[in-house]
Amino acid sequence: MRVQRLHSVTLPRSSVDLDRGTGYSPSIGSGTGSEYRMAFFATVESRKNAAFGINGVLLVSSLILIGTGSSLMGFYRIHMLEVITLDFIIVPTVLTGGGLFTLLVSFFGFAAVAKEDSCLLTCFSVLLGVDFCILVAGIISSVRLLFDIQIGFLDADVMTELSAYETNSWVRYKWDTMQTEFTCCGGYGYAQGYMDWKKTTMGGSRNSVPDSCCLFVSPGCGSNLFEVNDIRVVIGKINVHGCITVMQRRMETHVTVILMLFSVRTFTK
Repeated sequence: MRVQRLHSVTLPRSSVDLDRGTGYSPSIGSGTGSEYRMAFFATVESRKNAAFGINGVLLVSSLILIGTGSSLMGFYRIHMLEVITLDFIIVPTVLTGGGLFTLLVSFFGFAAVAKEDSCLLTCFSVLLGVDFCILVAGIISSVRLLFDIQIGFLDADVMTELSAYETNSWVRYKWDTMQTEFTCCGGYGYAQGYMDWKKTTMGGSRNSVPDSCCLFVSPGCGSNLFEVNDIRVVIGKINVHGCITVMQRRMETHVTVILMLFSVRTFTK
């Protein structure tokens, strides 16, 4: 009785298959093709998750930027110090505007990654580049502002603005806001800031200071103040420290730290 033996033959993978990267192998029982497809989809999924993670970081960063810029303008009122340098306007504007732009970029990125559209992903990359440039501009302005806080306050000429108090509505609003919120009066000096108003038309001809200088604000409370010779009476009626001096102290203790943290965080983003 003759027994016929069967031999399995494994054919070599063709160069065409290798070039195409199909992973196909004619060998019997081979699972290389399915393993390749699984690895491919796993790689795509991991990249998609990474992209979602990046957009999540952008979303959180945008909220931090918006909150920081808003607090600098709403609480510290640094945008009102443009008489010293325009950087006091540029920095909070860049922070707030850059935060809003980053927020929109993150939402756009979520949509682009979810749809897996190459055109949207390309646009997202361009927007990321623009966002980076905006944040670099914010860093440069922040560093400049750090130096301005240390030395720029000494070079500011506030008398021009104080003289325009009665004729310029923005100047009046600005100084009334600063003098009320920071409990100060005039420009420079501790206990002598209010004397800057004596060099204006209001103080020179009417011996008065703005009502916003008063401890308890009421119409006419600052009238005829310079007719009082007793400093104790003056201290009992108005704030005597200069606003620039008071705000410089707050800048050095609070705003400097905020700007340094912003610069470091953005640089390491």
